[in-house]
Amino acid sequence: MNRALPEDYRDHLADRNASMLLGRGLTGRAVWTGAFLSFFLAAGAPYVNMVMHATFMAFDFSTPGAIVLFLVLVGGLNVAYKIASRGAVRALVLALLSVAAYLSFYWPLNDLDPHSPGLQFSTFLVASTLLNVALTRRGKSLALNRSELVLVYVMLLIVSALCTAGMSQRLLPTLATLFYYASPENQWLDRLLPHVSPRILVNDGNDNRAFFEGGDSSEWLIYQAWIEPLCWWAVFLLALYICMISIVVILRRQWVEHEKLPYPLTRVGLALVEAEREGSLVNGLFRSRTMWLGCAIPMFLGSLTGLSRYSTVFTSLNLNSNVSVFGLFDVAIQPNLSLIGFSYLINTHVAAGIWCFYLLARLEKELLHLTGLTSDQLITYGVDDQPLMAYQGVGALLAMVLVGLWVGRTHLRGVLLKALGRAPEVDDSDEIMSYRAAVTGAVGGGAVMTTWLWFMGTEFWVAAVFVIVALLIFIGITRILAEAGLAMMRAPMIASDLTMLGLGSTLVGSGSVVNLSLAYVWAADIRVFLMGVAAGGLKMIEAMDVRSRRLMLWAIGFAILIGAGGSCWTVFHLAHSHGGINVANWFFSGGPQVTYDTAARNMDPTGVSWTGLTFFFGGGTVMTILMWARHRFSWWLIHPIGFPIGGNFMMDRVWSSVFIAWTIKVLVLRFGGAPAYRRSQTFFLGMILGEALCSGMWLVIDYFTGQMGNQIFGRG
Repeated sequence: MNRALPEDYRDHLADRNASMLLGRGLTGRAVWTGAFLSFFLAAGAPYVNMVMHATFMAFDFSTPGAIVLFLVLVGGLNVAYKIASRGAVRALVLALLSVAAYLSFYWPLNDLDPHSPGLQFSTFLVASTLLNVALTRRGKSLALNRSELVLVYVMLLIVSALCTAGMSQRLLPTLATLFYYASPENQWLDRLLPHVSPRILVNDGNDNRAFFEGGDSSEWLIYQAWIEPLCWWAVFLLALYICMISIVVILRRQWVEHEKLPYPLTRVGLALVEAEREGSLVNGLFRSRTMWLGCAIPMFLGSLTGLSRYSTVFTSLNLNSNVSVFGLFDVAIQPNLSLIGFSYLINTHVAAGIWCFYLLARLEKELLHLTGLTSDQLITYGVDDQPLMAYQGVGALLAMVLVGLWVGRTHLRGVLLKALGRAPEVDDSDEIMSYRAAVTGAVGGGAVMTTWLWFMGTEFWVAAVFVIVALLIFIGITRILAEAGLAMMRAPMIASDLTMLGLGSTLVGSGSVVNLSLAYVWAADIRVFLMGVAAGGLKMIEAMDVRSRRLMLWAIGFAILIGAGGSCWTVFHLAHSHGGINVANWFFSGGPQVTYDTAARNMDPTGVSWTGLTFFFGGGTVMTILMWARHRFSWWLIHPIGFPIGGNFMMDRVWSSVFIAWTIKVLVLRFGGAPAYRRSQTFFLGMILGEALCSGMWLVIDYFTGQMGNQIFGRG
């Protein structure tokens, strides 16, 4: 039977002759620019959340903060550096103008707030323009080539996974919550404290009131109380991040070269990089009228929303509505322009699978309620309105991962043999690390995580099972990102809940329950995490030379350090300056309390959830059959990728955008063919860029006007 080439593979063949990236990636100027922009994002994203209460810049996989800063770099800074590189006089004039503007705004130079994003960015501009003068006199400049731009963008992606929801704004409040919110009513101190190591919790001697209510952050005792817990957590998180990076290295060739996954979330950055031409002052993408037409739509709609906060003359347009599906249930229509843009770039079969399985999941929920087949277990992160479907979804997700590993078994066998020194013919020179280092990092990182949990009071076998399940869930979500590009997504059930609720507290043990609940810090609301963005980063560097790829590992490590350090520094300062509960209620109150409430609730003796496990294995079985049918029958048009995540509430906000993009793409391909589709991609890339640009523009306006709560595009 003759089968047509997959759509994404045809696109790959069309682009395979694209020019290679120019120059080395890891240079001094790239590190200088990447380090600052990474720090600015790490510090700025929490500032936006906690002080300005504006559009989230690093809350999910759309990474608008990274896109905005990359636009500033490509469309502003790099253009200025190119102009300056054409003569020392121009470089000097640029430097003098930046210094004059800086002094006119900040003079006299006293009482400067180092946490102010405006001060941080303007200081960087002054330092860069002065540095550029010295470089220009030597025939060089700070203007970045393609490879250097890729390095900067990858660093920004890495930081996006750490600076707010992915790490800092969850870690710090959770460590301090137990002592602040403990009361005779919740009995946390009596029930939980005996089962958790004091090494990993913070107690400043005053129930951490300064952190939650505001206080003097200059007192040494406040810092001292945080040192040991953060050191212990740093060990665990470092092992986790090493493990994640190692896993995506192991899987990269299978996903990128063998299966040709499209990685839609990277297309914006790649489009900007590919449009950069040596000798050209302005990026080629900015010369596209089609791109600006797509950009204009979110700019217009978002600006109406922004202006409505300043004047009642303007009214924001509400595009949301509800429709009834055959009179059985209502579904929300919530079009999101960036999601439409990302979804337009994926395979139509994948898109159809997402919205079809969402509707089927809604139908299944109704049937389960009608039959009375439900569960009284409480799930916070996942399919919280129907726990049995949470089991079903996570079973399907794990089955998808295991089947995927089986499909790639030849590659994985080669990786393992190469790591053991028994397959010299396997080439790993184009990876950011050798396969031996990757396998060592994956196994060693997992072992450290397991040992850490055991040392803190978790049963060893429980810790091992939990770590394996958590990593498999991360791989599953990363796979969906690489193939479907769903920027807003959650796992149907997290590893902590599957272990505690599925196996029961009696089997798991009290100490394990508390520690698995604390794992909510890194394994609960995984709307953005390091593995997901790192996989996209490795896709972006595939056209780099081998030497630059290997050096990229150091850039990723540097970005992790900057993202974690810069964001924690900012969150710590803002919490003590304003009071955490006053600036971010969910992160400093609702979310952390859920962690300890879950631990206290699950301490009560419970047995194995046989009904839940039945749905778990049932979901895995159905997913396996669907994947087999997908590969066996050419007429099978609906991709099963939507089955694991269809029941999650996040899909209420996503499915309509995917459906709109799918409809448009089907019509374009039907009446215009592949050439029309390729031409139209620029329009939808413009929609993505426009939403990010509009958010960034209003952040700047609101920063200077003092406007608070101006959330242009909701990401909650």
